This record gives sequence, C-alpha cells and structure tokens, in this order.
Amino acid sequence: MPRFDQHFLASPETADAIVRAAGLSAGQSVLEIGPGRGAITGLLLDAGARLSAVEIDERLAAGLEERFAGREGFRVVRGDFLELAPEALGDYSKVVANLPYSVATPILQKLLDLPGWRTAVLMFQKEVAQRILAEPGQTGYSLLSLSVQAKAYREWVCGVPKSAFRPPPKVDSGVVRLDRRDKPLIPDEVGEEAFFRIARACFAHRRKRAAKSLAMTLGLDKARAEGAFAASGLGKDVRAEEIGLEGFLALARALKA
Repeated sequence: MPRFDQHFLASPETADAIVRAAGLSAGQSVLEIGPGRGAITGLLLDAGARLSAVEIDERLAAGLEERFAGREGFRVVRGDFLELAPEALGDYSKVVANLPYSVATPILQKLLDLPGWRTAVLMFQKEVAQRILAEPGQTGYSLLSLSVQAKAYREWVCGVPKSAFRPPPKVDSGVVRLDRRDKPLIPDEVGEEAFFRIARACFAHRRKRAAKSLAMTLGLDKARAEGAFAASGLGKDVRAEEIGLEGFLALARALKA
C-alpha cells in the first residue's frame, strides 16, 4: 500500500513537460518536493540541476540515494517539508513538485512565504490547480486564488490524467507554473494580515452578500460594512467571488480609514 497519500508518476511525457516548463539552465539550484521514485528527479539531474530532493518516506529516500549515487550536486533532505526549517532546504532558485493531494495547499502556502525561489512548477489535483488560476467570477475563485495572485504570476502548463500514476488516483491532476513577483501586490500600508482578515471574512459565508458576510464574521455594524463597500466602489449586493484583488485592497483601505 502507498504511504503518505502517494501516487507515483509513471508518465515520461508528463515528467518531461514538467522539467521543460521549469526552464532549467545547467548549474541552477533546484528544490524538488516529494520526489517519490525519481521520475522527475532523473530528468532534473540530466538537465544539469544541482538538486535538493525533500522526501518524507525513509524507504523512498534511501532508494533515491542508491539510484542517484554519485550524481554531482544531488542530495536527499529527509523530512516533512511542512516541518522543515528554511535553512534545511538550502539555496534554490526553482522548485519542482508532484504534490500529495492531502497537503498540497499548505505546502503551496508555505512556499509562497519562503524567500529565494523565482519559478515553481507544481502538480496539484486538477480542481486545486483551477482554483489557483481562477479569476473573479470564475468557478473556484477563492482565497487561494488571491493568495497566489498576490505573490506570483500564474500559468497553466498541462493536464495530467489519472492513468499517468501508479496506483491511479480517483481524480485528474493539473500542472501550474508560478513566477514570483518582484514585489507582492499587497502594499505594506495595507498589510497581508489585515488584507486576508477582510478577504477571509467576505468569503466566510459564500451564499451571502460579501458585505453581510464581512459584518457577521468581524462583528461590524451593518452600516459601517456597507459604507466601506460603497467607498470602495463595490456594489452592496456583490459577492466575494466577484471581487478582485484591487477591490479587496480598496475595502481594506476603507475599513482602515
């Protein structure tokens, strides 16, 4: 039985597409999260990457060390990516990962806060990949869409069918490329904590108007909440999934004022 929600990539075409999307140059430092049996690992090394591979499963970690013994610039980092300190990961400019479905979103959120990387090519459950890419008004648009957009440019790479894995999962997957923004879209005077507190409150009751959800969640007076929406140029009947990042920024500024 696979451990840690493991579905091993068995499609050479998909592995090749992922590595090509990373746009590697020989000698670049790469972090691979969840290398498994090394379907992508070998291609990264063949492309000349100096590779740190984070593997939680001791058996797989040992297998990787044996398989790629002697390959220059390769090391296995044993442990849970979510629990590892940043210094344990070393330096890297690019990230490649076939992420376990059950912890893909927490891994992404941690990665977004880590310094150093410029490009990440990540595989998710297809529904999650679509949420990452969603724009206001589209199916799946959510806090996840906002948090990724605020820090990275987003690009769809390819879809991956269930049949590309052994054992096959119950759903299809999708590969997304992220390129870090030089500067996050949430300015310091607003602050990430305040921005996401407000956005989270608006999304808390998705069937309700965003102003009502905001007031209910944060305990605000209804008139104050609706006044902030009006000051932000947002209609009183707008729902959270219709509000873009700029709209949430305007709302955060209005409430701060």
